[in-house]
Amino acid sequence: MKKYIISVLAIAIAFAACKKEDIPVYDAEHPSLNFVKSYFLPGLNLSGSALDTLKLAAVFHAGQEQTDFKLPIYLSGDIADYDRTYSVRVSTEKSYGDLVEGVHFTLPESQILHAGQYADSAVVHANIAKLRADKVSGTLVLELVPGENFAVGLDKYQSIGLEISGEGFTSQPVFWNKNDLNTYGGNFTSIKAEKYVELNGVTSDSWQESNKAKLYAYGKRTYEWFRDNPTYDNGELVEFKGTINYE
Repeated sequence: MKKYIISVLAIAIAFAACKKEDIPVYDAEHPSLNFVKSYFLPGLNLSGSALDTLKLAAVFHAGQEQTDFKLPIYLSGDIADYDRTYSVRVSTEKSYGDLVEGVHFTLPESQILHAGQYADSAVVHANIAKLRADKVSGTLVLELVPGENFAVGLDKYQSIGLEISGEGFTSQPVFWNKNDLNTYGGNFTSIKAEKYVELNGVTSDSWQESNKAKLYAYGKRTYEWFRDNPTYDNGELVEFKGTINYE
C-alpha cells in the first residue's frame, strides 16, 4: 500500500487562498521536496512578488563576517531515519544584480534533509563582510534539483527568490516609524539608523519593541555613542536626539 504525507496546513492555506486548487499528493515511492513560500507562514502580511522572495540585508548582521541564510523546505513523502542529500542551484537566467557566486555568496555542494525531518532548510552562505565592502545587491532565484533521493516536486514550489543587499539604508526602514524613533533620535538618516541597528541588535526591518523603557535605553545608548564619537554627514554633526532628554 502506498503511503502519503501532506501538510494539513498547506491544504488549509491552499483552500483559503484559492477558489479552486488541486493538491497533488506524491507517494512514498517518489519523495520530493518543495520550497515553503511565505503564505505557508501565518501572520505574514505579504502580497505579490514578496510571496516568493526572501530578504537578506547585511546591515542587520552587524559585527558578523559571515552568515548562513536558511531557505525553508518541505518533504512530500515518507520521513526517513537517515540523512538524505539534495542539491540547490542558482538560475543564471532568472537571477539579476551584481552578486558574484564564490565571492558574495556560496552554495554548499550538497544540502541535507536530516533524519526524522519533514521540514528542514537549504542553506546559502553569505559573505557579509564582502557584501558590505562592495555595497552590492541583487536577487538570486534558487532552484531545487531533482536527483537520486528526490523526484521533482510541485512546479510552483521548485524555486524561490532571495534578495541580498550589502548596502546600508537607502530609504527609511519600517522599524523606524514602528518604534517612533523620531521621538528618540530625531529625523531619520541612514547613518543614525545603521548605528542604532548595530548598537541595539536590531535583526530585521519589521523589528518592534513594545517596552518603552528599553526603547529609552536603546535611544540613550545611541545618543551617547554619537556624543562620544563625533560623526559628520555632509558636513553636519550627527546627533541622535529627538524630543527626549537623555542628559
